[in-house]
Amino acid sequence: MKVYRFWWQLIFILKISGCFGQFANGVQPVKTYLEALFSPTPPYQTTRKPKLKLSSNSANCGVRSSSYLPHLPSQHNLVTDPRIPRRRRGRIVWGRNDTMGSFPAPRGSFPWMASLFVLYNSGEALFMCAATIVNQHILLTAAHCFTNNKTPETWFARVGDNFILHHDPSEQTFRVKEIIIHENFDPLKDNGGDGRHDIALVILRPHTNGAVIKYNQDVGPICFPKSEFPLANLYVNHCEIAGWGMTEYNNTSSYPDSVRGARIQVGDVPKSYCNHLYQRNVQETGKFCAGGQVDACQEDSGGPLVCRLDDQRYYIIGIVSSGKGCGVYPGLYTEVSKYSNWVMNWVNEITSW
Repeated sequence: MKVYRFWWQLIFILKISGCFGQFANGVQPVKTYLEALFSPTPPYQTTRKPKLKLSSNSANCGVRSSSYLPHLPSQHNLVTDPRIPRRRRGRIVWGRNDTMGSFPAPRGSFPWMASLFVLYNSGEALFMCAATIVNQHILLTAAHCFTNNKTPETWFARVGDNFILHHDPSEQTFRVKEIIIHENFDPLKDNGGDGRHDIALVILRPHTNGAVIKYNQDVGPICFPKSEFPLANLYVNHCEIAGWGMTEYNNTSSYPDSVRGARIQVGDVPKSYCNHLYQRNVQETGKFCAGGQVDACQEDSGGPLVCRLDDQRYYIIGIVSSGKGCGVYPGLYTEVSKYSNWVMNWVNEITSW
């Protein structure tokens, strides 16, 4: 079964900081609350447009301030010699109970990650997808996250968000100004669509005081690889996936309380096997196969597959897209280096807005 990595029908409910419980009568009070918190009125005035860059040019991109590595033994429950690294097994969503990936990560482990929510008329905010920080204004995610809802006003994003149901010290929330979906995105459908070009940008609306994403030890941009970066070169690198998705396929009681990570191998799945598995030329759709036992799952959609390169910084290599079940077959990831020019062109365009 080919599925995107989210589940629209059964999604856990987040009450934003407890504020929406008092607004159960309808959308107007909720709208009023959000406007008070994030409203662009009065409009933010500036005499100079901010200079936007791809974060690969930034000195602080791809920096992890913690010593977290998901496959290493955890201090919570060491059952083996802590000097011996243990291979991370299973999916983001399931694994051994003696690795760091099995427990909440310390602060600063995923500074580049963001969470995306949809606000409903009832006042409920539902988590939908993960995303990655490009710069202080822009997030990168999967296009299929917006298949059922492309209205920016109904979306908001959080950065510095580790424990998704609780407030984090560096948590920052923004309304969405614009959603930019790849112009050739073809939604996955049983009767034809192959999910190609599954990539999108989310433009954040500054706060009323003009504030944009503030970088600190818990929040920072990811680095971008050069265009057409060869995946085979990553076989010896440390790579990992992360997300807030389910720990068991179709099991809504299996959500973790915080973001979870897992080490994943990149560059070892033969293209011929990947094409056979998904019955299409996967490379032509802008994707690649990775993992197997280690896998993303429902609601990990849009999240990053990152690799640590020779400069010891983390670079975004893939975006969680789709797959067959969870933790059984290699999953499909949008190959970000194929879209570096697309992202850069939009960053330059947004600068002129």
